[in-house]
Amino acid sequence: MGTLTCDCTVGTPIELAAFPNSCGAENYGFPYKLLVMKTDGAFTACTGDAPNLANIQAAQLESDENKLLVIGPITNGQRTEADRETEEGADTIDGLVNVISQSIQITGKLKFLDETIREDLEGLNCYERLRLWVVTDTGWLFGGCTGYSVANFISGLLHDGYGTRAYVPIDYKFKAPGHDPATFDVDYLDLVNT
Repeated sequence: MGTLTCDCTVGTPIELAAFPNSCGAENYGFPYKLLVMKTDGAFTACTGDAPNLANIQAAQLESDENKLLVIGPITNGQRTEADRETEEGADTIDGLVNVISQSIQITGKLKFLDETIREDLEGLNCYERLRLWVVTDTGWLFGGCTGYSVANFISGLLHDGYGTRAYVPIDYKFKAPGHDPATFDVDYLDLVNT
């Protein structure tokens, strides 16, 4: 048998896992802000594992399909497993269940709204698909240069009753990539919708 070696380097994409990971790994935090653009949009210059702050700010100033919208901060942000596609029985070598693909779900509540963000969110409802990036409360950005492809649905403003704040529910699902590059920059936390 051959010897197994790990040639992992700092730039190697990390395995996709729900964060934070309590097994002594990096604390990636919880979803805090979301970056979205139309599925046809693209960063004009993104090199490396993810867009840097200058790429994001330039995309925020665009007026066409490359315009980037910052949603957040969101409260109660969670990143959880949503669905699994599996095969089993005669379709596998040993009859056990094999996972073919996994979906991840990003949920939360957008409670702090102004008219600009509401108009931008309503404008996105014209599109069936969006590209999504996730910024966590510790300053990590997930989604790489291309983002995740998500089905688009922006709910209207909801109110759960007396004594509660109105909010827009956030609920996006995407197919998990095999590896998911994460980039850290504390300045991602300062991004606001323009």
